[in-house]
Amino acid sequence: MSAVVCWNCGRDLADIPRPISRHNNCPACFSDLHCCRMCKHFLPERVGVCAEDRADPPVEKENANFCSFFIPVSDAYNPNKKSKGDAAKDALANLFGKAPSTDSEDSDPEPADTPTTDPTLDALNALFKPKK
Repeated sequence: MSAVVCWNCGRDLADIPRPISRHNNCPACFSDLHCCRMCKHFLPERVGVCAEDRADPPVEKENANFCSFFIPVSDAYNPNKKSKGDAAKDALANLFGKAPSTDSEDSDPEPADTPTTDPTLDALNALFKPKK
């Protein structure tokens, strides 16, 4: 039998007792383990559908549920798949014309010695500039 890993971070879950309870969380990232994303019947390409015909799939696939058809799968982890939070941050960054977020927060996209001017910020500062 292959090792079961967390669907969110890929950590080996050999120390989690079986059967996996809806109260079990990943020791590394604290994600719920008894969820659709960790199940053999999960169909990521079909929204709102489960491969088990008798199951009533929940709306949130990443939250713990009471499904009695839950069977943990070993290949649930996909490092290329973004979480909902990361996808939302990238969509927000694209909306405002900024580059999507990266893992390295310490990289400075612009050198510190070049002044940046933002017309919107300049107009806002002009509104609240104290009058002499």
